[in-house]
Amino acid sequence: MNAIATNEASEASALLETARLAASAAGELVREKWSGPRTLRKKGYRDWVTDADFAAQALIASLIRERHPTHGFLAEEESPDLPSSGDVLWIIDPIDGTTNYSKRQPNFCISIAAVSGARVRAGVILDPLRNELFSAANGLPAQLNRRQIQVSNASNLVETVIAFDWTHVPALRQSTLDSLGKLSPEVHSLRCIGSAALALAWVAAGRLDAYWNWHLNAWDTAAGALIVEQAGGRCATIDGNDLPVTTGGGSCLISNGILHESLRNLVAAPGHPYNDFENR
Repeated sequence: MNAIATNEASEASALLETARLAASAAGELVREKWSGPRTLRKKGYRDWVTDADFAAQALIASLIRERHPTHGFLAEEESPDLPSSGDVLWIIDPIDGTTNYSKRQPNFCISIAAVSGARVRAGVILDPLRNELFSAANGLPAQLNRRQIQVSNASNLVETVIAFDWTHVPALRQSTLDSLGKLSPEVHSLRCIGSAALALAWVAAGRLDAYWNWHLNAWDTAAGALIVEQAGGRCATIDGNDLPVTTGGGSCLISNGILHESLRNLVAAPGHPYNDFENR
């Protein structure tokens, strides 16, 4: 390994350690609030936020700023006090699966990614109730609680368990139904998790063979996509482009790589609105 590669690996490792520490601290906070009363308010169509989301995001950002004062943030919850640019951009979803969390359904997680340029350098996803920390960094393998993980080796569609989620966008819900109609006869089973980031972590660990969604944002996919790729999987939009790292929102198809094109042909279809939507 040359000096440049060694330096980059060292930087990625340092970013990963910061992400792990911040996620662990936020995990303790959301566990403490899990059983108690919480404030729930609507922030958009079919989109909710709790007091725990804001508290966890504030804690994560504070810990990162202590260690990296020149870095910027792209966080799901609006926070005008956070700088939006810097040497590294931290992409944060303090609770991915807020609806599940608000209903005390245990499928939710904390997602944190560190991005430099157009490249995710480090990412973690913490399932605080199960105490499972999924992580990866450039040059380092994907791990679950410091043990290496890899995607499944399923090669036949009939063997696969595929996950999806319902987009908030009304015009795209019919696309989800259309995809389900084509997939359900071909695969072993389908799951709706309610947390995109957690589903990506499960693809990386081989618990799911693939995941798709018609519309996600950067904070939903940044950490998870890196973890999946470092575990040997493939991440792209449904039309086959690279996932946007820091801008906009769009579709995604995440898989073990072996069955990616077969799944894409089933999920995608002429006349679906995703191409137009992604280009808006």
